[in-house]
Amino acid sequence: MRASNRAPRAILGALVICAAAAGLSCAATAPDDAAWGALAEQRIRVGLAPSTADVVVSGRGPFTVTVYSGATQRLSSAAGDEWVLEGAGPGLRARSSAGGSFEIADGTVRMRTDDSAAMVVNGTAYRGEIEVYPAAAGSLAVVNVVGIESYLRGVVPGEIGKRPPEDMEAVKAQAVAARTYAAASSGARAGGDFDVFSTTGDQLYQGIDSEDAVCDQAVFETAGVVLTFDGAPAFAYFHSSCGGRTEARHEVWELDELPYLKAVWDTEGGGSDLSGSWCRGASSFPWTESWTGEEIARLAREELPRVASTPVREPVGDVVGLEVTARTPAGRVRWLEVRTTSGTYRVLADRVRRLLRRPDTGGILRSAWFDLDVETDAGVVSRVTATGRGNGHGVGMCQHGALAMARDGRSYEEILAHYYPGTEIARLSDLW
Repeated sequence: MRASNRAPRAILGALVICAAAAGLSCAATAPDDAAWGALAEQRIRVGLAPSTADVVVSGRGPFTVTVYSGATQRLSSAAGDEWVLEGAGPGLRARSSAGGSFEIADGTVRMRTDDSAAMVVNGTAYRGEIEVYPAAAGSLAVVNVVGIESYLRGVVPGEIGKRPPEDMEAVKAQAVAARTYAAASSGARAGGDFDVFSTTGDQLYQGIDSEDAVCDQAVFETAGVVLTFDGAPAFAYFHSSCGGRTEARHEVWELDELPYLKAVWDTEGGGSDLSGSWCRGASSFPWTESWTGEEIARLAREELPRVASTPVREPVGDVVGLEVTARTPAGRVRWLEVRTTSGTYRVLADRVRRLLRRPDTGGILRSAWFDLDVETDAGVVSRVTATGRGNGHGVGMCQHGALAMARDGRSYEEILAHYYPGTEIARLSDLW
């Protein structure tokens, strides 16, 4: 793709201000459209589909299709008109339900409603504009270019849930964490073509129809607020429940150690008595999973080649042993050793969750904080039981813990200080 044919990219650093700074009241009710419109939002680029053969885009209001390829071309479409765009060699071709069509060998297509109504991508409605451009040959990338506060309105409900008003301080903490994560991730995906994925690979983003009044209020009342460390946005990871102690980032993933992402006792007094954990009310506190020998053998065949730290000889053969050989200082699995008739393999930290997938759903294991009970028959593993605690990677804010802290009267600032020690509250407008 030639850079000269790309639509102008949103530059991080546009002013973001909170409602109070705009002269608006941070009332205890969801803001109206006028209040949202008074916010000056930094724009973020969200990868809805990094690589897809085709996409269907329409608008809930009249919209304009702008084609950046050589000379700029603008096409008008009525509300409900559908454009089908598909990869065509190195470029793309498009046709509309109203009879319009075009084809380009290179460039970018931008679609935006004329009255700030939603754009609809494959049935999901989004604020902002939709950008489509060729990715690899025969495929397209689909990006939502949207204000960061509008983006958060579609993120926060999916990440912490639609909560009652009494959980507001936890929802505010979630809004700040999600905003901070997005700011820290600027240009991190697809070689800088977009900032974040729309999935749990970054943050779950479900668009307009997922929005919620309490979550909207939390986003609005914290608009522009982020966490910083050494003057830059922090990597504000979060997860469902920690089981009583969070985890250091470098112990979970092969990433650098960060002083504000360390293991924290998630208890009211800061002690090691897990019965006093903030997240003790979570359904995953604790949990148990059990696999038959046949299920373990299948997981070893299917998952071990993808997650082991050394090449796996195939066929994998029978599983003859499973053993936790090292733990992190916080207690989670650091190394899991898998012994098979083809060799002995080690699986590191959070990757064990992708090996020991849950037998009922096929999803990854709730957490890497577990003990194993392994039974064998004639030298082959016949049953494995894991007894664990927590749900998620364990790094950063524990959402169930944050909810309990909010119900105990803690402010969102106190919640964030607990889970991200050493960070500071700042505004994006002060950083750029």
